[in-house]
Amino acid sequence: MTKEAALQAFFERFLPSYAAASVPSGEPGVEMPYLTYELITGAWEEGPVSLTVNLWYYTTSEATPNAKAREISEAIGPGGVQVPCDGGTIWLTRGSPWCQSLRDDADPLIKRRYINITANYNTLN
Repeated sequence: MTKEAALQAFFERFLPSYAAASVPSGEPGVEMPYLTYELITGAWEEGPVSLTVNLWYYTTSEATPNAKAREISEAIGPGGVQVPCDGGTIWLTRGSPWCQSLRDDADPLIKRRYINITANYNTLN
């Protein structure tokens, strides 16, 4: 599985997920909640890469997006998680700060969580 497909599969465990540059806006079937992530890849010698993940909800509740952010944090765990891919693994760890609650000026019912994840690509290419 390519690095790109491995990241997609990891994030799909939590919510429908889209690389930030490919959210199909206005298409039928794309409804909140969903997750977007920055698709940034690397290789062994390049060191850690910072990935931004955004959770998008349309709700009056703060509890629901907070619970999803916690679920992702628990899945990554304190030592990180190794995601298998072609030629090795992607070691995902929690970034700092982990999660920020952001307000959407367009609509107060849009709840967004801005999450920092660090990826180390344990691959040669």
